[in-house]
Amino acid sequence: MKIDFHHHYPNKEGFVESLLKEMDVAGVDYTLLMGRPHEDFWQNRNNEIPTNEIVLQAVKAHPDRLIGNVILDPRDPDAIDTFDRFLGEGFKCVKMFPPVGFWPDDERFFPLYEKIEQAGVPILFHAGLTEMKIISTEPGVRKATNSKYSYPLNYDMISRLFPKMPIVLAHMGYPHYVEAWSIAQANKNVYLDISGGGPWTEGIPIVFNALGGHQFIPLDFSRVIWGSDNCLTQAEHISTSDVFLRQMGAKSSDKEQVFGGTAMKLLKLQ
Repeated sequence: MKIDFHHHYPNKEGFVESLLKEMDVAGVDYTLLMGRPHEDFWQNRNNEIPTNEIVLQAVKAHPDRLIGNVILDPRDPDAIDTFDRFLGEGFKCVKMFPPVGFWPDDERFFPLYEKIEQAGVPILFHAGLTEMKIISTEPGVRKATNSKYSYPLNYDMISRLFPKMPIVLAHMGYPHYVEAWSIAQANKNVYLDISGGGPWTEGIPIVFNALGGHQFIPLDFSRVIWGSDNCLTQAEHISTSDVFLRQMGAKSSDKEQVFGGTAMKLLKLQ
């Protein structure tokens, strides 16, 4: 079983059909699909922000291949209602993107986390640096994404307060790998995704081995999850990620978990 746990709907014509063909080539059984934040840094590239509604249409059309991941901004007063609605539509994960301007451990969001924990679904948080900078180009408005909100240590407290809520830190917190690895070591409900391209993934085995590998970093591969993040074709991303994992000492049984086994458990597909 192969599952792409981190895939964005780019809102371009023919995307779904193209994705399904890509999945067939790569041998990917399911893709976890998500939209973009309302305050979207892609707004200058697209005419319309890909929403949860757009993702829902794709998932309903291909329920045997696509799984919905509801993107939430916890500052939204309707966040709990949105979560309930899309969970009812069969979505199996939550995505949050703190760089748009919120601290993920703000206690105002605890009621939402309680609902998510009770539902038993994971949250995929962006963690670490975001390369997407400008949100607004409106005259007189200065507004940009800020990576300080997604520093990996910001997820430590909520992982302790909500121990039954699986938390997935995207990109292993690039470039703060050590902090992300440490949070996962201290909190067994924290998972790490290996997704993205360029330094977001290429630096992972370099830093890991430079620090002494498993002798000093007890990385649990059963809590590492693969996602393409639209950076390469799925087949290419699987190939490069396989190399990185091998460089870090992952065995074949470990990689089976990374490329689908763990995601299957988190998404309750078995």
